[in-house]
Amino acid sequence: MEHKLENGVLTLFFKGDLNSSNSEQIEEEIEKILGANKFQSIVLDFAELRYISSAGLRIILKIKKEHDDTKVVKVNKDVYDIFEMVGFSSVITIERA
Repeated sequence: MEHKLENGVLTLFFKGDLNSSNSEQIEEEIEKILGANKFQSIVLDFAELRYISSAGLRIILKIKKEHDDTKVVKVNKDVYDIFEMVGFSSVITIERA
């Protein structure tokens, strides 16, 4: 996972699929990145994310719960449809691609 810190905004870049087979590893990487940086807000960049499962949704909810100023950007139609279906659009700011 790549990340960038600029002007107090920590951006995490997701690629491929975020599912039960890789969610534990991704969550560990996120925790390391969050612990090693000082930031005011978080942007989750989903430009290259193809799919997200319930395990991935849990990670997003955890980040949002711990860091209220979090948003998801560049979400493709398929991932956006999943967010809509589970009601995420009322929980977190989501910007479509």
